[in-house]
Amino acid sequence: MSERMRWARAAGGAAAIAVLAAGCGSSLASETPSQVLAAAISATKGATGYEVTATGDFPDGATSLDLKVVGANLTGSFEAAGLTIDIMRVAGNAYVRAPAAYYTSAGESSVRAAVLNNVWVEGTAGSKVADDFSTLSALTDISADLSSAGTVSSGGTGTVDGQSVVILRAADGSTVDIAGAGTAYPVQVRTDTAVYHLSGWNGVGTFTPPPNPIVIPSTS
Repeated sequence: MSERMRWARAAGGAAAIAVLAAGCGSSLASETPSQVLAAAISATKGATGYEVTATGDFPDGATSLDLKVVGANLTGSFEAAGLTIDIMRVAGNAYVRAPAAYYTSAGESSVRAAVLNNVWVEGTAGSKVADDFSTLSALTDISADLSSAGTVSSGGTGTVDGQSVVILRAADGSTVDIAGAGTAYPVQVRTDTAVYHLSGWNGVGTFTPPPNPIVIPSTS
């Protein structure tokens, strides 16, 4: 995976692996991996949104995330070094709300960190802030990730929280648990460093940018 905004890219990459197994139909247990993948592309193209939560050992110190995705937009938070950072991406603009310690750890002066402490900061499309978080778009273009997916193999069947699932295995050994009945959306993803849970398919409401953020120009 790319090193730029590595923890975010890791999250997006795992979600992309996860959706390799999303699909639709009454039962996937008898389908081949390629058929599951084809069903996944069809199902995710029609999905309006979902939620992804994850815990693990992410690069750059992040240990968990909770994001809601609606179309090309997302909102939620991640935790790193004991700090909670709120993030939002709407219409290409990125919004961040974080404590002063987050900014000082990123190299900002204590004076500037105090100004930015726990207020929304907007990075307009094209700004460094927006570019840093652009990797999160891997979470919003699921059908494209599916369409460019490589070969997947069967990992058998199982249950997750009492729900029957069909498992696909990616080339890197990551496994994806897909709802085995009904619309076959991904339920859980396991990589060598993290566990991801996907839920709330088509049940996530729309959201708007935060009011009165501190704006960072696109030339920054």
